[in-house]
Amino acid sequence: MFKRGWLAVACLVLLQKTGYSQEEIVGIWYNDIKSTQIEISNEGGDFQGKIIWLETTTNSDGSSPRIDEYNPDEDLAKRELLGTTILHNLRWNPESKSWEKGLIYDPNNGKTYECSCRLREEDELYLKGYVLGIPWLGRSSTWTRAKVIEK
Repeated sequence: MFKRGWLAVACLVLLQKTGYSQEEIVGIWYNDIKSTQIEISNEGGDFQGKIIWLETTTNSDGSSPRIDEYNPDEDLAKRELLGTTILHNLRWNPESKSWEKGLIYDPNNGKTYECSCRLREEDELYLKGYVLGIPWLGRSSTWTRAKVIEK
């Protein structure tokens, strides 16, 4: 009886670590070099991410506020980066326990890529941006959940 109890506890612990739900992605994340914070939210089943903090607030020419200067669309190249949505339309796939079929915009080069992501650990989000629907034609990045300090 004692062994069954420990086995049940061990199974529950394992399920907690791998049993992520679609809402686990919601929150504030640092990009891979901690220069940007992105807030991910659920908008009717589509997950979106917008820039809420930038370490560098100036443009390449030293002017500020920082704008989307590398965007190929002239009108969008004038918009402020702070508040810009860079992660679009990710959908939860319960079978693979990942978010898929989204788009991610890279403001450092003005390009948009197809995107999927999954949690590696509770506070690590592994993203894959790719082209032509082929995940190996792309690059990956790991974002870290920002720790919120309550006062």
